[in-house]
Amino acid sequence: MDYQRFYKQLFQPIEERIGPVDETTIMAIIGFDCGGPVSLCTVGRGREPFVTYITCELAVRDEQQSAEFGRYEVTMTCDDEDWARKILTKVGQMSMEGVFAHGHTVDISQIAGADFPLQGLVVEEFARVTIDGHGYGILRFHGVTRSELEFAMEFGTDELLERLGRAGIYPHTSIHRRESIETAT
Repeated sequence: MDYQRFYKQLFQPIEERIGPVDETTIMAIIGFDCGGPVSLCTVGRGREPFVTYITCELAVRDEQQSAEFGRYEVTMTCDDEDWARKILTKVGQMSMEGVFAHGHTVDISQIAGADFPLQGLVVEEFARVTIDGHGYGILRFHGVTRSELEFAMEFGTDELLERLGRAGIYPHTSIHRRESIETAT
């Protein structure tokens, strides 16, 4: 497989809607296969307060559980590289055992800690791409507070994302955000 061509095609929607993917990839000495963090491509690293982090090794793995559209990479736009990497690595590990899809919610309180402002994730389908006749995709994860997670579970992630957008939060995940948006119906 020509990985460079594959990822150029897969990341085309990111380039069109967010911006050019940075030339440097964030990699660890101990790779994902050996229990280390996922490798990440970025958009805006060193130039923006919120950087878009995109995994760049999951969709090519046969062991990843396919979503409705096929295998996928995951992304998050966040103001903290370490936290984004930790969460996206955990999501990547989970994608080898289960399937994520638009509208899913994930309680991350055991990963983040009880006192951390963000206690959950909501999943949004970002793009579907066909490469060499096979379907692939990109899922975007958003960090949310406990009350926002509960709201999404009751009323749906689309409604929550719309409210986050009206509040000027969407599509950014800030690990410093203490306040929840108004979720009263």
